Amino acid sequence: MRLLLLALLLVVEPAFSGDPRHCGPPVRDAAGKIARDAAVVAEFRRLHPCPSTGRATGVCPGWAVDHVLPLASCGCDVVSNMQWLPLSIKSASSPDAKDRWERRVYRCPKA
Repeated sequence: MRLLLLALLLVVEPAFSGDPRHCGPPVRDAAGKIARDAAVVAEFRRLHPCPSTGRATGVCPGWAVDHVLPLASCGCDVVSNMQWLPLSIKSASSPDAKDRWERRVYRCPKA
C-alpha cells in the first residue's frame, strides 16, 4: 500500500489547471474552519441516493459523502467534486487513510 502511495506522490502534479473541481485556497470562517455548504451535500444526495438504503435523506449506514479533491487541498464544495465512500476507507485510522495521504498528494498554496 505504501508503495502505491509513493507512486501517486510522484505522478500527481500539484497544479490542477483545467480541473473544474479545483477552486483555490479554501474559504474559512471566523474560527478558521473550512466553510461548507449543507445545501451542496443535500443536492449531491438528491442526485446520488445512499448506496445502502437508496434514499436521498436520513442516515446512510456504512457510507460517507467525500470530496474527491479535498477542500483543504483547493477542492471545490460542489456536487461534481463529491462521491460516496465506504466508511472503512473514509474513517480509517491508519497512516494510509484516504484523507491523510490526500493532503500529502494534493498541494494547495496557503491563502
